[in-house]
Amino acid sequence: MAPRRRSPGLVLAGTSLGTLLVILLTSGLNIASPAIRSAFDAGETALGWVLSGYTLAFALLSLTGGALTDRFGARRVFLAGLGVFCVFSLVAATAPDVSLVVLGTFGQGAGAALVLPSALALIQFVYQDVPGKTSWAIGIWAGANALGAALGPVLCGALVSAFSWRAMFLVVAVLAVLFALIGRPVLPRLRGGRARLDLPGLLVMVVLLGLVAFLAHDGGQLPAGVVAGGVVVLCAVVWLFGRVERRASAPMLPLSQLRDVAFSANALVTVVGTAAFFGPLYLISTGLQDELGMTPFVAGLALLPLAGGNIVSALAAGRTIGRLGVRGAMILGSVLAVAVLAVVPVLFHHYSALIVPLVLLGAGWGLLVPTTSAAGLARAQPGKEGVASGVTSGGRELGAALAAALLLPLGVRAGIWSAAAVGFVSLLVVVLGVRLHERPGTRERTV
Repeated sequence: MAPRRRSPGLVLAGTSLGTLLVILLTSGLNIASPAIRSAFDAGETALGWVLSGYTLAFALLSLTGGALTDRFGARRVFLAGLGVFCVFSLVAATAPDVSLVVLGTFGQGAGAALVLPSALALIQFVYQDVPGKTSWAIGIWAGANALGAALGPVLCGALVSAFSWRAMFLVVAVLAVLFALIGRPVLPRLRGGRARLDLPGLLVMVVLLGLVAFLAHDGGQLPAGVVAGGVVVLCAVVWLFGRVERRASAPMLPLSQLRDVAFSANALVTVVGTAAFFGPLYLISTGLQDELGMTPFVAGLALLPLAGGNIVSALAAGRTIGRLGVRGAMILGSVLAVAVLAVVPVLFHHYSALIVPLVLLGAGWGLLVPTTSAAGLARAQPGKEGVASGVTSGGRELGAALAAALLLPLGVRAGIWSAAAVGFVSLLVVVLGVRLHERPGTRERTV
């Protein structure tokens, strides 16, 4: 296959640009939400779906994106994802009412769900024969994640303040086309597998994740009997997924993969750890505007210390993993996040008191992204690298969506303290679940 002639550096740059773009809206939409609410006089429910629609679609379809990557090849799926992202960005930009904005953000999330797993699969392929460089490359890719999260509030805040929220969607549509044109000539043409898609497994997984998201998003407003019924249905869908995957000739997510405790523990850390980070990110963004009186643009700039710590930590992740191992780097990132979140609510009276905690919080998250991504790929079964990437990327977006649904209604201080408790749970999973399956002497390839 021609891909081996591609420059790993160019592939890393092309995939990192696509990743930066789709992560940008994860944090940027929060800054634009007050303007969207004013434009349509939208209620809180509609606004909540604008905010969570992107991350929900991202989460629900990331595993599908991973399966499509394994079936059709990472390059095709990556470029198709940017195309879908562009089309639905234009839908949101031209929306005459809030319902089409919601549709646009859902569609953007679907495109993002194709981009992230395929990007990781491309990086893993071109660096698999470069000794000691896989963790370094994933650290650079994680830095693109961090930069996208940093640029989201700043770029979106600037566009909303100077023009309108529609300009935000138009700009990301143009960037999607530009990054696709940049990536097309440099990305390797990977052949997909010959196995047929496990459509029943994909469908049941989407229903399963959708039920989880629905119960988290609207469970507090539903009667107790309806919630209890939803939990019963959820358990039935979990059983159905196991049955479907056992009977499939080419299962999307083999049950033997899920029985790998290290893989499953890592997947849980991606969900819980992400919720512990993105919940405070949303709450701090809102608090800077509502409590400290900042404009959207200034609030975006005020989050740059967090982004700075995130980027530096992500770029240094390869060296950190080399010294501490994957488990050690995960523990360090989790401890930083929990410690900072425990004190931030007390300091939320003046912005200057938040600068150092924001840097440390970003540093903690900057360690968790590359370590969970590398661990997921390291434990992937042969031919399932795309699905493994989809599990980690989808887990992160599911965590972000659950954070928006469960932590935002609590308010700034109670929400951040609750996020600290969630982060402590993530730390326990790392300590108890990951340690049991660490293999001495093979730090880069094990969990």
